[in-house]
Amino acid sequence: MLLIKLGGSAITEKSRPMAFKSGKVKGIARMILGEAAVVLHGGGSFAHYVAEKYYGSDEWEPKGVALTKMAVLRISSLVVGELAEGGVTPIPIQPSDIYIGRVLYNRAPIDAALSRGLVPVLYGDVVPSPRGYVIISADDIAVDIASLYRPHVAIFLMDVDGVYTAPPGTPGARKMAVLDVEKLHAAKTGFDVTGGIIKKVQAALAIAAAGIPVYLCSIDDVESLEAVLRGGQGHNCTYVPPSS
Repeated sequence: MLLIKLGGSAITEKSRPMAFKSGKVKGIARMILGEAAVVLHGGGSFAHYVAEKYYGSDEWEPKGVALTKMAVLRISSLVVGELAEGGVTPIPIQPSDIYIGRVLYNRAPIDAALSRGLVPVLYGDVVPSPRGYVIISADDIAVDIASLYRPHVAIFLMDVDGVYTAPPGTPGARKMAVLDVEKLHAAKTGFDVTGGIIKKVQAALAIAAAGIPVYLCSIDDVESLEAVLRGGQGHNCTYVPPSS
């Protein structure tokens, strides 16, 4: 089974609210046809601009919960639509229906989808918790999915071609062929309520610690994705080797 995580920056224009990069997901769909998979995606410019207004205190305004939920449902419908256009058989699963806070308490919808050859699609969401509504990121969900379903590989698709020692484009920034946390000096650019590249790296390390190889690649690098799907030779991504 494949675990594919589509970064919010890879599928939306983060500088413009509600701006979906049409065609990106459809291209990925064509490459994973016939594979058992779980697809996750971030909220990108759909969710983050809304959540920024309402998230950050101990309590959400009810309006903030509603508007953020509407935003993530909107982007998920676009992702599901492009997966279907590309030939995949997706089924959206709302994290708010299966999570209480950070606890995945009901895996039955995912099990049912996989057993019938469907591709579950989950995303960063606003979910209930004992202390009110909280955000769970697609990176958080990726760690849970990897632990429960043991994919043979996890692929994080981004708007850059890997993890750099500093923000890409800055003087001295170098891409890491193999992730080296000690060399990572990432800095967030723009507002991201789920933690940006740091969150991706933490999730990748947690998945690798469970014995699953992880690749962080550009969504536009078709050759590298194909190489990873063939077994990991000849890619141009950042690799996180399994550590157990």
